[in-house]
Amino acid sequence: MRKTVILATAVAACAAALWQARAPQTFAAYEQARLRAHFDSAERGLRARDVAGLTAAQQAARARLMDNLHRYWVRGIFPRNTDFPGRYMPTFIDYWGKRCGVAYLMEQTGDEDMVLRIAATENNARVPELRGDPEVHRWLDANGVTLAEATRIQPAYGCGTIHGGPCPASTGYKWASAFIVAGNVTAFTLDALPARRTSGIKDLAAVGTGVVGIFAGVPNVGESGSRGTYALVNMGVGTASLALGIVHVINNGKTESQSRMRFAPWLGARGSTGLAAQVAF
Repeated sequence: MRKTVILATAVAACAAALWQARAPQTFAAYEQARLRAHFDSAERGLRARDVAGLTAAQQAARARLMDNLHRYWVRGIFPRNTDFPGRYMPTFIDYWGKRCGVAYLMEQTGDEDMVLRIAATENNARVPELRGDPEVHRWLDANGVTLAEATRIQPAYGCGTIHGGPCPASTGYKWASAFIVAGNVTAFTLDALPARRTSGIKDLAAVGTGVVGIFAGVPNVGESGSRGTYALVNMGVGTASLALGIVHVINNGKTESQSRMRFAPWLGARGSTGLAAQVAF
């Protein structure tokens, strides 16, 4: 009965983990749709504003700005926040040079130098934090846009896989991965050591830590950069630990002399991990 429960739990956990493997792609699609919806809403809101109080020059500049905003979100090339993994933050210009909506609009009006200066000094600033910047104030006034409207245009960005390139692992994920890998290696090693009788506690520990490793790795599989690397390590070590634990659960009660199969951790080239088996004939 105990073996059945353990195996059923392990199988269910693996199935759930594999079902979640599409999470990075789902995030990418969600992020693209979220940003397009944000800019679409901002554009419609700004176009609906009464601009009768603006000068003719301001009204014309504002109209051009709205057309540029429309082209920007339809094109759909948005930056990614890699400075604060796991958090949604504004990003003026990202690692690959993609501009946020406000930066794009500023460049389209010929203010590229201002964009580069802000990116170099306050790349993750929110628009209200730039209210004391004389150049920003001049740009807003020239284009008939208020600070509140520019704030409405600016979204926050996440770190996904939609545009490729490295997505760094957060400090918390690095530490969690270190503990998970250490726990898996310890449980795997203890469970792989020869003994006169297989220990049920060690088997359960190997299965449990293996499942934790798989769950920690699967949501980030497919990411590039260090986050994807940590995910693969968690997955590899967790799978090896889970496999050994299940094999020992199945063979629980057999003595070492009766066993014709031995298992040991296997480390291959380029950091790959696995489970090695030796069969005696």
